[in-house]
Amino acid sequence: MKKIKIDVVVVPLSGHLYPTMNLLLPLLDNPQYEIRLFTGPQKKAVAESAGFNVVTILEDHIEEFEKAANNDEQLGILSAYHQLSASIDLINLVSDQLLVEWQKNRPDIVIADFITLSGGLVADQLGIPWITTMATQFVLETTDGPPCLIGGMGSPKNAWQAAVQFLGRKGTRLVKRIVSFSFRDRLKRYNFRLYNQLDQETIYSPYSILGIGMKEVELKKGFPKHYKWVGPSGASVEAGEDYPLDLSAFPNRKKVLVTCGTQLAWAKDNLIYQTKQLAKAHPDFHFFVTRGVGGEPFQCENLMENLSVVSYLPYKEYIPQMDYVIHHGGAGIFYQCIIYGKPALILPHDYDQFDYAVRGVEAGVALTANKEDTRAIGLAFEKLIAKEDWSELEILRQAAQSYHPTEILESEIHRLLADKEKE
Repeated sequence: MKKIKIDVVVVPLSGHLYPTMNLLLPLLDNPQYEIRLFTGPQKKAVAESAGFNVVTILEDHIEEFEKAANNDEQLGILSAYHQLSASIDLINLVSDQLLVEWQKNRPDIVIADFITLSGGLVADQLGIPWITTMATQFVLETTDGPPCLIGGMGSPKNAWQAAVQFLGRKGTRLVKRIVSFSFRDRLKRYNFRLYNQLDQETIYSPYSILGIGMKEVELKKGFPKHYKWVGPSGASVEAGEDYPLDLSAFPNRKKVLVTCGTQLAWAKDNLIYQTKQLAKAHPDFHFFVTRGVGGEPFQCENLMENLSVVSYLPYKEYIPQMDYVIHHGGAGIFYQCIIYGKPALILPHDYDQFDYAVRGVEAGVALTANKEDTRAIGLAFEKLIAKEDWSELEILRQAAQSYHPTEILESEIHRLLADKEKE
């Protein structure tokens, strides 16, 4: 039987790469599929250890990628524009590589992460069906609900808020059109149009979009018909034994994991400072701050009697052993807290994190506070540990187990191939 050749294109960022890897992991041992993963050399080792056949992208442009992906401070309008501009240069470099590779060794299906635009753009050029994997579902424009990336809007409570959100959705479109126009010369090679004839965004697949999350916590409505919820799968893929933190040494204390992910290097010092204040106020708790630096020898430093700073902790290995989690509102950690039933305090920093924070609060699984307001953080933590009824969290924890991501993925792969044969 002829194998189905699947090429997967994802930037080497944990919050984007790991959800897609986890979605595909069950297919690696299936002889029906031949899967190649295109990602940066930064993640080559961890992807290969998970079983993937890796083709590296941006091999000679690691510094440029890191500069474009990891800003030195919280993004503003101007810095976000410059970051996007630098990203387009890298997109075109990846597109050059994919074009050469796929003309020589053409896949049957392409799977591309939602910010890894080269995969879809080149697949469209070559007439290859493709699937978008989307770890942050609400970045997709929909016909109803709060616009995202503008501070975290929740469900509208009245007609005025609904009107504001309507204007926000329109404003988002206008900004996208202006930015797209400013980059028109650099996107000309793709015959790029921001929206297709169905008024849907062309940076996402017109065939299949797989939302790696839960519809139960989503506030937006009006997703495209080819959008499918596959459930949360953003767990870390590193081996737990490579990051040996012995939690049995703290048997009589409540344990709190504190993290702001792998990208926000500028936020780590403040995170440690805020955790120190919590540790002073709560000597019966032990706080574990992870710096989010994986792929290096494990390090653990005790800053206080009840505060440890570690280089990295794989979420799926250590969240089950924690009592509470303080995090930044990234997609992966947000859903891992739900999967393992851990109440969270969200301190949003940047990107989509304010949107995740409001979803966590509305779903009843988290509280939130300003990342720099020590008093507000302290009060929110007090409220977090005092709350006894987390029944909403338990309901969502059970709902997270009800998804069948592999079945949906395979169904979409075979549907797209069947549609291709009919053409």
